[in-house]
Amino acid sequence: MKKKIICVLVLSLALSFTLAGCGFNNDRNSDEVLTETTDTDGMVHLESADEVSAFFDEVYGGVGTQNLPNSLSTMELDLNDAELVAYQTGISDVSQIAGITISEPMISSIAYSAVYVRTVDGADVNSIAQEMMDNIDPAKWICVTAEKQLVASIGSDIFYIMGSSETVNAVLEQVKTYAAEKNATVTVLNEKTNS
Repeated sequence: MKKKIICVLVLSLALSFTLAGCGFNNDRNSDEVLTETTDTDGMVHLESADEVSAFFDEVYGGVGTQNLPNSLSTMELDLNDAELVAYQTGISDVSQIAGITISEPMISSIAYSAVYVRTVDGADVNSIAQEMMDNIDPAKWICVTAEKQLVASIGSDIFYIMGSSETVNAVLEQVKTYAAEKNATVTVLNEKTNS
């Protein structure tokens, strides 16, 4: 398990150097980047990890750096790595999952994690969201615990976040703004505060 955690940290570090070296910026307009599909009920599915990464860029751009941890890294999980998927998301069965993208600080002692789960058509969103709330460890970091956990549906995809209450609330407000612009519905399915 320690090897997997170290591997994730090394990959996150490599990703940040790559993004820094390529002049990564958050000035992208969602209309230029996102090509989500919308069904007749207005439910949105993002189609790729790149679209989810752009979603995070847009949401974080609206939140502002004062409410976010430094050096956030976004990466897609390998759905074939059951141990890593379970550790990061609490999900044990990926048959209803099209993709999972996580966003966490590269410094592992900061209690913040966001997970975007792209589901397949017909997935049981409520069941997946509950499994995440039941199984993600809010104290997975060394000597810190997330103050608040929240899971919501964005259309028929799932967004999970944990961190300080202030950060969780600020990110949720930007997620709602993003969703409203895309005619999607955000529904908070579960939340809890940890002492």
